[in-house]
Amino acid sequence: MAELAAPEAGAAHVWWAQRQAASPDLAALLDDTEHQRWAAYRRAEDRERFLVGCALAKTVLAAYAGQRPADVRFDRTCRECAQPHGKPVLASGGFEHSVTHSGDLIAVAVARDPVGVDVEQLDGRARPLGDDGDPQALAALVFSEEERAALASVRPSDRSRAFLVAWTRKEAVTKATGDGMRASFSDVIVAGPPGAPRLVAWPYPEDPQDVALLDLEAAPGYVAALAVLGRCGTVQARDGSALLAAGS
Repeated sequence: MAELAAPEAGAAHVWWAQRQAASPDLAALLDDTEHQRWAAYRRAEDRERFLVGCALAKTVLAAYAGQRPADVRFDRTCRECAQPHGKPVLASGGFEHSVTHSGDLIAVAVARDPVGVDVEQLDGRARPLGDDGDPQALAALVFSEEERAALASVRPSDRSRAFLVAWTRKEAVTKATGDGMRASFSDVIVAGPPGAPRLVAWPYPEDPQDVALLDLEAAPGYVAALAVLGRCGTVQARDGSALLAAGS
């Protein structure tokens, strides 16, 4: 595979792909642990999302290093229990990455510093966010008091989007730290819309102002955010579906 220019310090690349980019050929890129996780999904859509996310991450990182995607290996050891379900880390080092998927959309973010990315489907969700599409009850479980107050000030028709904007910002931060859903989301406080994305507070000794938090332009009907534990002034969107097709 031809080598691609990797993101420089202070920048991130976000590769977008569609679930429909899944193909049987991509399964050859999975290691034994990944094959087991792939086979464990009961729904075809979930298997396709996992397959595209894993294959895209390996293809992107291989292209940066001038390697074959099949040679890329991830260490998924959980820091809490040592089982292989933790944040995937490139075994050879060099780059940090994060994978996310929702609906028909998959994204892989790559940076020099720890990075987290999250995308959530807004339109056409299988299940609405809360009763009658109002996510305030859900927000009571995962938002801080000030975040709940900000959500309540949004008109009801806009609350689902406002909730997901705040949620993706929180999720991106916790994925960058590697804690993911193990973190207490109500302790990771972010500025919600209509304000600019910003980490207000979190339960770590590092200054939250040192975390770069950005909203991403996803496909219509989706909301997405990116977090980098460090400086990030530039984000470049790339076509992951085309990259997978070129490598197949």
